[in-house]
Amino acid sequence: MGEEKPPGAPGSIVWTDLTVDDAEGVRDFYREVVGWKSAPQSMGDYDHFNMMAPGTETPMAGVCHARGANANLPAHWLGYVQVEDVEASARRA
Repeated sequence: MGEEKPPGAPGSIVWTDLTVDDAEGVRDFYREVVGWKSAPQSMGDYDHFNMMAPGTETPMAGVCHARGANANLPAHWLGYVQVEDVEASARRA
């Protein structure tokens, strides 16, 4: 196997969001089934949720309502990948 990169190194996944119609239900599912903890993230008149793995207080994923900028999107996981230079990466993409 190749050398493992440290968290946050270029090329590593640094965050994931799950956008769904029922964010509270999905939050509760992950809390009950896999033991994730959650913390609300205010979006003004509603909350998205930061999710933490058992034994940690560091958020590692978000569960988001399909509202606002996310309205009319199908349910999906969206991953964020660390790059060294956003502008250079966008040009290459």
